[in-house]
Amino acid sequence: TGLANRRGFTTTSDAAIATCRREGLPTSVIVFDLDRFKAVNDGHGHAAGDAVLTGKAGVLRRHLRAGDIAGRLGGEEFAVLCPGLDSEGAAAIAERLLAALQAEVPHPAGPGTMVTASAGIARVAGGDTTAALEAALAAGDRALYAAKETGRDRAVLAPA
Repeated sequence: TGLANRRGFTTTSDAAIATCRREGLPTSVIVFDLDRFKAVNDGHGHAAGDAVLTGKAGVLRRHLRAGDIAGRLGGEEFAVLCPGLDSEGAAAIAERLLAALQAEVPHPAGPGTMVTASAGIARVAGGDTTAALEAALAAGDRALYAAKETGRDRAVLAPA
């Protein structure tokens, strides 16, 4: 996908979180999971699945703000650190990215079927930067699964 893996994402994010803290700025994280991705791989092959993953990464690169940090956590799960944004600001970015995914990444089944994702958004709290990031990713992941349980193709804020 050309995106950092989880380790690279964490390393780069730690530095950005530390900078935001020094400047008194909030930081939030968005966790994305492609909806029904197993069906893409099973029904259309792994090459089609790889094309969808690469397409999602391209959407992130084209639509994120300068300074946002994107990474692939594993499988079909991606994360974005949004330095300087509270959860509501990050939610607006998540919605924009979900719309771009539908518009820009073709589904291997052809017209009439869209690639969608679900997202969970969480604020990065205080404490050790790595531990705070991991806690925010876990909260974002729980919100992501709430998005999937309530219909998919949506973004859900983690409780504050």
